[in-house]
Amino acid sequence: MKYEEASQIANDAVRSIRTVASFCAEDKFMELYRKKCEDPIKAGIRGGLINGLAFGFSLFWLLSFLASGFYAGARLVEAGKVPFSDVFRVLTLSCL
Repeated sequence: MKYEEASQIANDAVRSIRTVASFCAEDKFMELYRKKCEDPIKAGIRGGLINGLAFGFSLFWLLSFLASGFYAGARLVEAGKVPFSDVFRVLTLSCL
């Protein structure tokens, strides 16, 4: 929504470039465009941070469960209760 307003300002400035140049209003249009872009940029940064944190937490939990599976499998193999091939088969199939 806000980018539409900024785009409209840029289109108006380009469409009437001669008028803008004759009144030396380039700086005014640039400042107006910059102000219209502030809110979308902040929203994009906020959305990126939220998505990045969510992705990071999901990977943390996925890899934590995988690591616990490797740990438990190693303990079972060490105790001689399960052969390594079975542990390897279960862990590789669970990753797919």
